[in-house]
Amino acid sequence: MIETLPIASISEDCRLAFPTSKELSRAWDLGIFYLRLPEGLHLDGAREFGRGLLDVDSPYRKLPKYGDLEGFIALENNQQTKLALCRHHWEQHYPADITQFGRELDQIGVAVIREVLRQSGIPEALWSRASGGYAAGEGTAFLNFVHYDTRNPDLGLRPHTDYGFVTILDATAVGLQIKIAGDFVDVPVLPGHLVINFGEALHFITAHSERSVGAVVHRVLSQKYSDPVRHGIVYFANPDLDGMLWQFDAKGEVKGSSSVQDLFTLLETNLTEDR
Repeated sequence: MIETLPIASISEDCRLAFPTSKELSRAWDLGIFYLRLPEGLHLDGAREFGRGLLDVDSPYRKLPKYGDLEGFIALENNQQTKLALCRHHWEQHYPADITQFGRELDQIGVAVIREVLRQSGIPEALWSRASGGYAAGEGTAFLNFVHYDTRNPDLGLRPHTDYGFVTILDATAVGLQIKIAGDFVDVPVLPGHLVINFGEALHFITAHSERSVGAVVHRVLSQKYSDPVRHGIVYFANPDLDGMLWQFDAKGEVKGSSSVQDLFTLLETNLTEDR
């Protein structure tokens, strides 16, 4: 078990801040850290909404699916069932307070990616282009409400890296593990904090910068039938699926690029081959 992850906060000027440069460096090396709950974040209402999805009569379980990524989804080979919607569907399907909660997470995601890009040395004028617009408040995001079917003996969530930029997780129960030096270790639950981790797209756009970040490998252990139902809220900060990502160095010179679809297809191929 990790004694504790680095702890950050969002400052009054909406910047991601760590108490020391050492803690920031440790967060960048691990690819994961805790974030103190920002004042005014409407988390309790979002948790209540998520718990309501266990009601088999909940109308939100019957939302139309948009492809393979959106709707009420039961994942194969995992215990996780989730309601997942992309940002441009929030107002159409989520209640107003949940849509507002998603916008609050947008602000956190932008603060995190902007600090990563600031530390990378990539010129600020190129942040939006590098990130497919996300650093400027564009791009896309998914707001997911998940729970685990403990009748399924499989893993809660199999080992993986996230494909996007930044993941924001409300973790209220044990089970999350990250891979360090070849071994999986527990991430303790820290009340009053969110868990933030970096994804593959963020690794891609910082790969040629002064300070790149890696995508942390993580999993969720199997939740037992005798356990209380495990809930979670997950926000994914992503580039637009039909967009482009660019790699710059600290001089602002282009070192590479990829369409988001090509990058995600490559990641999916590698994931399949590794299984």
